[in-house]
Amino acid sequence: MKKIHLFVVTLLLTTGLLSCQSNQTKSGSAKVTIGMVTFPGYAPLYLAKEKGFFGDMQVNLVRIEAVGDLRAALSSGKIDMYASTYDIFQASQGADVPGTGFMLIDESHGADGIVGAPGFNSIADLKGKKLAGEPGLPPYFLLQYLLNKEHLALGDINFKNIATQDAGAAFTSGNVDAAAIYEPFLSNAVKARKGSKIIASSAMAPNILADLLFASDNLSKNHPEELKGIAEGWFKALDYIKANPDDAYAIMSKSFNVSKKDMIDFKSVMTW
Repeated sequence: MKKIHLFVVTLLLTTGLLSCQSNQTKSGSAKVTIGMVTFPGYAPLYLAKEKGFFGDMQVNLVRIEAVGDLRAALSSGKIDMYASTYDIFQASQGADVPGTGFMLIDESHGADGIVGAPGFNSIADLKGKKLAGEPGLPPYFLLQYLLNKEHLALGDINFKNIATQDAGAAFTSGNVDAAAIYEPFLSNAVKARKGSKIIASSAMAPNILADLLFASDNLSKNHPEELKGIAEGWFKALDYIKANPDDAYAIMSKSFNVSKKDMIDFKSVMTW
């Protein structure tokens, strides 16, 4: 796998000394498009955009739910950055990670998990049962990790390769016995299927699931000032959450079409 270079954000403060042509719009302001799946760990990006913490930079946030589509979007230039765990491309496509990771943005402590039907209480109960999930995404890694701890393998369950949103729907409709998914689909699945519960989560596997921001090779090599701007906007958003939690969570909850209470609950299972 290609080495992932993690830029220390403080080094980006030197970009004023670099003479790089900016990725600018006709109005002269830089424009950056960031792709991501629907995951509340990325909510501060929406807060930063809403509150103007990216300054003059025009930042577009787009949802791209499939791993393959995310890679294609970066390769074609439709997006300049994406948020993800660092190894999804290697696991799902046998390919190097596109772009350059430059900033850790969140860690999962329960935001990814396995939801089971009534009567399912542990990972061991999955043996021989139907489970839906999407290869390459964090819940899939978590599933394999927890199966291994129970001396089981993926072949010991009836795994159904289904995209995350559809995996949650397959579970709530009763077509599968369990699903490996992430928030907000995880909580929604528990609410929708009576008697179901989360039988395992990333809270049982600390420090193995973390998201980063990745920049295209062009952006990281030629426009470091834009990486600096995104990083500064992110940290301003985190400061705003601490200082003005009511307003911050109200804004972020609207971005994910969930209640403010749900967004606050999501924060309890992840760290920014």
